[in-house]
Amino acid sequence: MWAAIRYRRAQALVLVLLSAMVATCAVVAPLYQRALQQGQLRQAVSQADVVDTALVVRAGRSQSNPDFRSGDLARSVPASLTGLYGRGVGQMSQPLDVVPRKGLKSSPLTLLARDRVCEHVRVTAGRCPTAPGEVMVSTKDLKAWSWPLGTTFTTAIPGSDSAGPVKLATLKVSGAYEVEPDPAYWMTEQLDGKSGTFITVGQEIVPAVDDFVTAESTFTTDWREAQATLTLPLKRALFTLDNLDRISAVLAHPGNASGGVAGALVSTQLPTVIEGLRVGQSRLGVIVPLLIAQLALLAVAILLLVAQAAVEQRRPEVALARLRGRSREGAGRLVMGELALTAALGMPVGFLLAVLVTSVVRWTVLPPGVPFEVPWQAYAAVGLAAVACAGAIWLAARPVQRLTVSSLLRRVAPERSRAIGVVDLLAVALAAFGIVGLATRTLDGPLALLTPTLIALAAGLVVARLVVPAAAAAGRGFQRRGRIGPALAAYGLERRPGPRKVVTVVSVAVALTVFAANAVAVGDRNWQARAEVRSGAPLSLETDSRNPAALLTAVRRFDADGTRATPVAVVRRVDPGSTATLAVVSRSLADVAYEPAGQRYRVAALAPPQVPTVALKGSRVTGRISWDLTAPESDVVTLPPGQSGKPRPPAEVEPPGEPSELRLSVTTPGGQRLTRVIASVPLRGRGSAVLDAPLLCPDGCRLDGLEFRKTDPVASQVSGTVTLTGLGVDGRSLDVGSPRQWNAFVPTTAGAPDRLDAKQGTAHDSLVLDLVSTGFSLALTHADVPAVVPGLLAGAVPPGGTPASFDAAGLNGAPIRVSSAQHVDALPVLGAKGVLVDYETLARLGGTLADTGSLSVWLRDPGDVAAVSKALAQSGIGVTNSRSYAQAKEQLDQSASAQGLRLAVFTGAMGILLAALVVIVMTVTGWRTVARDLAALHMSGLRLSVLRGALVREQVVLVLLGSAVGLVCGAVSSVLAMPLVPLFDDTADPVPALQLAPAVGAAAGAALLAALVLVVVGWLCARGAGRRVSLQRVRESL
Repeated sequence: MWAAIRYRRAQALVLVLLSAMVATCAVVAPLYQRALQQGQLRQAVSQADVVDTALVVRAGRSQSNPDFRSGDLARSVPASLTGLYGRGVGQMSQPLDVVPRKGLKSSPLTLLARDRVCEHVRVTAGRCPTAPGEVMVSTKDLKAWSWPLGTTFTTAIPGSDSAGPVKLATLKVSGAYEVEPDPAYWMTEQLDGKSGTFITVGQEIVPAVDDFVTAESTFTTDWREAQATLTLPLKRALFTLDNLDRISAVLAHPGNASGGVAGALVSTQLPTVIEGLRVGQSRLGVIVPLLIAQLALLAVAILLLVAQAAVEQRRPEVALARLRGRSREGAGRLVMGELALTAALGMPVGFLLAVLVTSVVRWTVLPPGVPFEVPWQAYAAVGLAAVACAGAIWLAARPVQRLTVSSLLRRVAPERSRAIGVVDLLAVALAAFGIVGLATRTLDGPLALLTPTLIALAAGLVVARLVVPAAAAAGRGFQRRGRIGPALAAYGLERRPGPRKVVTVVSVAVALTVFAANAVAVGDRNWQARAEVRSGAPLSLETDSRNPAALLTAVRRFDADGTRATPVAVVRRVDPGSTATLAVVSRSLADVAYEPAGQRYRVAALAPPQVPTVALKGSRVTGRISWDLTAPESDVVTLPPGQSGKPRPPAEVEPPGEPSELRLSVTTPGGQRLTRVIASVPLRGRGSAVLDAPLLCPDGCRLDGLEFRKTDPVASQVSGTVTLTGLGVDGRSLDVGSPRQWNAFVPTTAGAPDRLDAKQGTAHDSLVLDLVSTGFSLALTHADVPAVVPGLLAGAVPPGGTPASFDAAGLNGAPIRVSSAQHVDALPVLGAKGVLVDYETLARLGGTLADTGSLSVWLRDPGDVAAVSKALAQSGIGVTNSRSYAQAKEQLDQSASAQGLRLAVFTGAMGILLAALVVIVMTVTGWRTVARDLAALHMSGLRLSVLRGALVREQVVLVLLGSAVGLVCGAVSSVLAMPLVPLFDDTADPVPALQLAPAVGAAAGAALLAALVLVVVGWLCARGAGRRVSLQRVRESL
């Protein structure tokens, strides 16, 4: 047996490599999947904030429990959790108000005591507090307010009045601090950063003060509302894949605490982190088998074909063994033993190669710290690969056991039939079943994973069968035209079954490569789209600004035309299921921001009106008013019976004729909408009067609109006209007489006869209000802000609204009416649910940003970050954080789905390598027969160049034909099977919607590359076989 292996050293080497590839394909799946899971675990733990994985215990003092400290919370931790967490950090805190300087209003701050706080701050003056009532203040506050050490603050203790008079606390400054950054210690606690800024408290703007640091002994029993927390960091070294299930079980059922503080809340975000890991593992459990199963099927099919070719070459040896007395089974075992031994030599090589491949992945791709592991599934995979190789060799050797000795001695075995065989029919049937199942989304399981390869295998087998008659017809045609070289190539394809197997193998390999390249390209396309939605723009700078108008002015100082930067506001409501608001300068959206692929935003519909804002500055509203109003004379109202228990007969009341009111609606710089009564108008009749009413806008305000109120409770209706002439401030006309300067009236009740229409009067600054009022109030708004703001809506219409009118949050948190100008699939930052409106339009309303909102600046070019930050700083606006498209894309690239899908690169390369090995094996196993045949033709007078050219042409035609079939099958598989590939780790519906259309460029490029490599390999093999053609080969030998 060893002598036979040495006799065919080249073929044995190729078979060893092929069996090694089979073992590599089998072993790399569990190794790669385990390494990816460990990498995802390391990445999740390392990237998670300390507070996200920590265990937090919270409790607040109450009348029934007024004296506990943060250390008492340790007994509230269940015993089963204590081993997972390290030494905790306790804290006592209490929000309170202090007066930073005499004559100023009080400023809110937090008084806190934190374990080992003096070790994590730098004391710049004085000392750390040790006695009750001593506090450290920030260095900035110490300098800004000129507080000397020993300064005292007297403040009321919150909640101390529940047991009697309010108690006062005296806080004495003992030192000043600067925070030493240490996320593992401070977590989400932020002591400083507020000094030098202003905050809004109610209707007042007061200076902000950094938090005070004190000793825990300050919190005596008088502090009845103090809050205590104990934060225990996770022992991350204990967090491994092997104990993930145990940790999950412990967190799900922590048991009871041995004591502690009554009512303490124990919480951790670690289950969320674990759930994310579980989802990632489930994604890997789909992607890795999907890709490896196809490669494994290709490898086994190739091994079977190669084994058949090797057995075909050994027919004379089997015949000799039969002639020497061996039985059919004995002669078959002789061949099977030689091939099985050769394949067995490749098993350890393949195992080591798989280990090397995954080690390279660990060293270059995965996060640092991923351990080297060989799970038991890898050893099982080696065994499975060995069984698959043995089965393929057994199937290949079975046919020779049924042949007669005379058939075995023929150099080319006669084909029984050119009809499609049982294997071909089975492959075609399975492929058809898989196509129907994938197309109807009713197929899953192993067959769904193998269907892409089965499609190519079935097509390759069918085309290989069709090559025979096609080659025969082509050969006869070339022969009639006298083209000897092409005719020889065609007859060779018809006569020799071995090379025709190359068509099947190349078809499957190219299809696998095309599917892999398409999967990676489609995945990258969707990751890019998701990253664009998450980031909104190439770079986003989060700011500390709370004034939308001031931010707009600062950004325009850097970019006047809005093509490089735009301010952005995001306002979310408290309800997590509510519709959030995204405000962007609509004319800058196309230049700066990303739009979801496949849908163009109709941003022109969002443009702010071309009506300038009217600023009101002065003390008196002036002008002239005239009216012509009517009210029904027969209005009577029957009063209901009394509700006090005392009988009262029904009575009829006539309208008393109370005058109506005309009000001016304004918005203050703080964003409040207020009304001012500027005139009282009789219920009915004609008349005129001079306007002279207080404006009550000491800091100026914006003209928001006009309001007519019917104050008579009995009158059913007031109708007529009210004319305003020269409406202005302090005698200066506002010139608002044009109807185009006013929005159309929007009735509060659908179907009501109410009307308030603006018409042009006789003078240029004369405004006529044509009205019908059946309710309490009619309002007409100034057209610088639409009455119903147009927006782009993603998701469902908010409850209680319609697409034409629904409520959304304005920049200052107050509700605004919005109409859907376009329904879109996704919005930047907000995703699948939200509404996008114009920033400039809402900024005209003024006001400060809502507490649930944030202001940022989007940049088209990240290189402008320094210039934009400088422009913002000149306006007193700081940059607190940044978010870029590159960061969002990198995060998605590191997800389990993305890293699992990168295995497609390996499967594509392995497919091409396996196909190249098949081409080599087919050449090695058949070169002697080919050389003898061509040598005989050379002896008959044909030139060697023609014979060698025919051999090269034969190989190239087979490779190109298989590549074309593979390209088509790969494209079909990409369309059918891509929905099986999970592209994201989260389980929610993807936003934006998945774009699974085939990546034509990537697929064609992969097919072209594979064809080029295989053509080169085939050309080299044909050239090598052609060089062995000589007259010495014309002889028979066994």
